[in-house]
Amino acid sequence: MSRYSNPLRKTCSQGSYTGWRFARADENVPDAGPDELNHAEYLRDIYFKVNPDYEGRFTVPVLWDKKTKTIVNNESSEIIRMLYTEFDSLLDGKTKGVTYYPEESRKEIDEANAWIYVCL
Repeated sequence: MSRYSNPLRKTCSQGSYTGWRFARADENVPDAGPDELNHAEYLRDIYFKVNPDYEGRFTVPVLWDKKTKTIVNNESSEIIRMLYTEFDSLLDGKTKGVTYYPEESRKEIDEANAWIYVCL
């Protein structure tokens, strides 16, 4: 998604779940805006762009690859872990390798995430 695309609200249309809607350019929604990459109205449009037969949930966040025009991942904990080190080559020595998913805490973090996803 572009840096201005921040789908903030879930909406229902004629009784069917449409998923997260992008703010329109004429709306004043803080920290949100239209999808400037795909011009989608709803996040589900992005899922269907990748797979017209998609039958799952339309979840956020979505990590979108602009070059291949596809969803790379839609699982927040996995996206965070990918971003921990993926861009280390661009960082200075002070911040390179910093992680909030240390090896010695991973079991507890994974257990907490499993509980959160099921119970919340």
